[in-house]
Amino acid sequence: MKHSRFHGTGKVFNFTFSQMMKAKGFRFTLILMILFSALYYPISQFFSRGGKGGVTEVEKTSIETLYVIDESGLSFMDWFYFDKAGLDPIEIPKIVSSDMTYDAFVEKLKESEEKIALLHVHRVADEGTFYYTLVHGTKTQVKKNDLDILKKAIQNSVYNQLMEHMKISEEQMKLLNMEIDTDTNYVEVKTIDEPGDGKEDKKGVNQDQYTFIMILIVVSSMLISMSGEYVSSSIVMEKSSKVVEYLLTSIRPIALLFGKITAVFLITLFQILIMVFSYVASVIIYHVVADGFSVSQALEKVSSIIPVNVDITISPLNLAIVICFLLAGMLFYTLIVGVIAASVKNVEEMQERMKSYTLLLFIGMFGSLSITIMNITGGAPEILEKICSFLPIVSPFLVPGYLCTNRISIGIALIGLAILIVSVYFLLHFAARCYEYLIYYQGQKLKLKDYFTIFKNEKGGNDNA
Repeated sequence: MKHSRFHGTGKVFNFTFSQMMKAKGFRFTLILMILFSALYYPISQFFSRGGKGGVTEVEKTSIETLYVIDESGLSFMDWFYFDKAGLDPIEIPKIVSSDMTYDAFVEKLKESEEKIALLHVHRVADEGTFYYTLVHGTKTQVKKNDLDILKKAIQNSVYNQLMEHMKISEEQMKLLNMEIDTDTNYVEVKTIDEPGDGKEDKKGVNQDQYTFIMILIVVSSMLISMSGEYVSSSIVMEKSSKVVEYLLTSIRPIALLFGKITAVFLITLFQILIMVFSYVASVIIYHVVADGFSVSQALEKVSSIIPVNVDITISPLNLAIVICFLLAGMLFYTLIVGVIAASVKNVEEMQERMKSYTLLLFIGMFGSLSITIMNITGGAPEILEKICSFLPIVSPFLVPGYLCTNRISIGIALIGLAILIVSVYFLLHFAARCYEYLIYYQGQKLKLKDYFTIFKNEKGGNDNA
């Protein structure tokens, strides 16, 4: 009975998956990845707070009495807020409203040795600006650092009182403070259909979009490079230990390669998901233990770490296209590395023969990075983005982020995906022809033209694969 060329893929998948999960090296690497993901946030928070724990610790100052001269004319201001628990609580025993003039109080501070400070609030009508001035005497024990702590508390208090007075949320306040950039372009209108002659390029990405794109490029790079590394090392070790000859007695050659790719993809995806889970769990646990947050508050803290003011579109269609690009990109590169690794005699030769694959991977990763850097520094030409979206070596890294940030259209993404899938099909056809010959190959290093010669000569490869 003639079996499909993929007959035995399930057996190879189960064998590869179980062997990799049992490997000590894999377990050691997985533990390191979990520890790094889990400890990164707590350690970074520890150092960012100067070696202190939670953010709710009351900051102490030397100020015993804060005098306020309020000439702002804002009736809703409550300067007595600072000795209460707030966003940035500080410890000031007493806050007093003073009727003295600013100049008279400054003269008083010159000779005073008391632990006091002055907050003077006034408005310059011509400028439409409010000024908050903090003053301490030269003979007092109140230091500049005490005023810096107080300054931060005042900034937070004024910001929150403004929101409360205007009855708006923090998101609405950020929207009101959003910078608006306006460009004026003068063009010669030739026809209704050609107002700008079709030559204007899109502007570059903003900082949040840049971060989002870079995250997706890193995830794609991890998924593809780790998959390629696992597949190549597995094939070379099995070939050098003669295990592959036993496997080929009951399994079709292309099924051997495809089963490995599938197992490695799931393992790589598992590693990425476990890192994300470890990081999120560490953020939640840290804020619950160190800051006394509830679980719901800690979850809000997790969401605040992710940029929210990003112009992105994550629709079901976009998500499906992104997943397809990751899968097809992984297949594209692992089929290449599988064919190259099959021609390697032992582990010692692998590094030398993998240079061409490494160069290809380098071009794909850094090509997408270069375009993204161009966009954050002014804007890459739109035609360059479209060309790279169609190139199979670059598109798996570039398209997911650029599609979700609306840098390229769904039509461009679908064309790029179609080209990538067609490329994967031809690579699969190429591997089916050559793989059995290469897996038994023990000769010298093959050049690119040698692979095509093998493909041409192995006419029966489709039947035997």
